[in-house]
Amino acid sequence: MNVAFDPWIPVMTMSGESQLASLYTIFTEGEGLADLAVRPHERVALMRLFICVAHAALNGPQNYDEWCKVPERLREAASEYLKAWKDSFELFHPTKPWLQVASLKPSKENDEDSLTSVNKLDFSLASSLFNHFQDTKEIVFTESQLAIGLLTIQNFSTCGLISQPIWEGTLTAKSAKDAPCIASSMYHVFLLADNLYTTICENICDFNELTFLYNNKKDLWLGRPVWEYESIKKANDSLTQTFLGRLVPLSRAVLLKKGSSIMLYGEGLRYKSFPEYTQEFNTSVTIRIVKKKEVRVLVGAKTWSRPWRQLDAILQYNQQDRTISQHAIPLNHLSGKPIDIWVGALLRNPGKQDILDTVESRFHIPEQLRSANGCATYAHEVEESEKIFNKLDKAIYFYKSLLDPVGNTSIGSSALSYYWTSVENNLLLLMAYINAIDTDNAVQKKETWHKMLFKSACEAYQLVCNKDTPRQMMAFLKGWHWLTS
Repeated sequence: MNVAFDPWIPVMTMSGESQLASLYTIFTEGEGLADLAVRPHERVALMRLFICVAHAALNGPQNYDEWCKVPERLREAASEYLKAWKDSFELFHPTKPWLQVASLKPSKENDEDSLTSVNKLDFSLASSLFNHFQDTKEIVFTESQLAIGLLTIQNFSTCGLISQPIWEGTLTAKSAKDAPCIASSMYHVFLLADNLYTTICENICDFNELTFLYNNKKDLWLGRPVWEYESIKKANDSLTQTFLGRLVPLSRAVLLKKGSSIMLYGEGLRYKSFPEYTQEFNTSVTIRIVKKKEVRVLVGAKTWSRPWRQLDAILQYNQQDRTISQHAIPLNHLSGKPIDIWVGALLRNPGKQDILDTVESRFHIPEQLRSANGCATYAHEVEESEKIFNKLDKAIYFYKSLLDPVGNTSIGSSALSYYWTSVENNLLLLMAYINAIDTDNAVQKKETWHKMLFKSACEAYQLVCNKDTPRQMMAFLKGWHWLTS
């Protein structure tokens, strides 16, 4: 299978049909494709692959003028590039398999402990959270699934104990480090456009923007894609520290066997993570107060928070000191325009191998939100929604403590979930208020948003707090007074 010219990438056509496409098709006929049809972590891995191919094919864009010409140049440039490097995209090439280590060997001849199930390439199968029968049931992977799984695992594999095949005459490490895209469950952000080809074009940065991302270290940031190397060595700074080298990483040493349900699988190259290394492309760094000190941290997914509640930290238009905190993607070329973005993450148990969930959202970012005042206002209103949430939580606590001080303390979980679901379903009201900033309608739009927050909290409280008996009525009124005062 050749991943450049054979179909393997799940896409959606303009008519809403699902199909598989090759890299070549996406770059040459992508205007007829609406979007990818993949899971959040797969989208991140694929978009990074597209951007890597685009930059390598264009050897740029060097500046804003060249960036403006990307849509008309990329189609032909990518076509010629993929044809020139066709052999490097063979999934089962005898000496240079795509994103694999051809020289990888088992630690011992016929040693089954050196082999790993290809189920490892699919997070939903590799995690017992998703599949309790992972150890007893082997899934037959198509070559398309192998390709997308291989690409994804190179971006998102988690740290921990791992099998030890032989690479360069020695065993690979017993304990592997994180791949570049998984640390802190970081949010990845991409611009969205009318079709897949335009989406790729808009997510490409010129070299001026990239030098800013890499702190003006021009000797580090560009690099070459992994498939352009004749052979891969364990110590390769040009791959682990450069922009193109990290976009499509080789964090795991893998060797697939055609038609087999097992593979060789060990630690590959080691990639430093933030803060040892600059933030990954299309991620955000912001400031958090930890033990009364300001600390720079990646903006990442949390089990208790949906992406919209951290949208100001992702966008950061209200941050003036860009040396302290940085937003997800350079957007200077699209300043003053409304944009659409996709935000997604793979939520992992911090410091563990466990994958807990996938997270994704799409947002229309109006022009007003792309200003310091609009972004600050948005952040303030998220805080307001959290204040009402805290009042709701306290009101439910009063209700429960009066009825049964030492009894069940979990009856409010459904109410709290109801509240956040209701608020998220009405985010258009918040966006309408942001759009109305500095207009005569601003006050009315703000009141509508606030009334919705209050109504959602009241409905959530009534959902779980019964008032059928005199004791329940007394408890209900106690909590209700706190919530509505």
